[in-house]
Amino acid sequence: MDPALEQILNLLLESERAGVVAIDGLLAEVTDPDLRKLLTTSREDEAAAATQLEQTLRAGGGAVSPAVGDFAAKVAAAGTLADRLKLLIHGEEWVARKVEDALALAPAAGAVHEQLLKMANRHRFEVEWGRAELIRLMNTLG
Repeated sequence: MDPALEQILNLLLESERAGVVAIDGLLAEVTDPDLRKLLTTSREDEAAAATQLEQTLRAGGGAVSPAVGDFAAKVAAAGTLADRLKLLIHGEEWVARKVEDALALAPAAGAVHEQLLKMANRHRFEVEWGRAELIRLMNTLG
């Protein structure tokens, strides 16, 4: 596996793991059923992406980082629930950009490219869906 691709895949892996931890923290305090549904779905997507990235790294002969990114701590420290949710969406945007960077490094054909393309599309959707839901939910939560 190309070392630059391995490095960015591990960065994405660490970021997805951090997303799971960040969402777990939010779920511990959120009671609104719509917001819980949004967060639960996002958490499941983050966990699935982490698993897929681990498999991709192993299949390509790369080393799998055991680390969790520092994003979860940033979310936990970000003031109000609205602030933490906004930061979560910002994190999705960051990951979407990093997935695009990884796509540029991946071979144009093959399983890695296909996985990254699916991941990029999911993150694009989550960013837009998350923004819309955040606006709606913040209006109802006050």
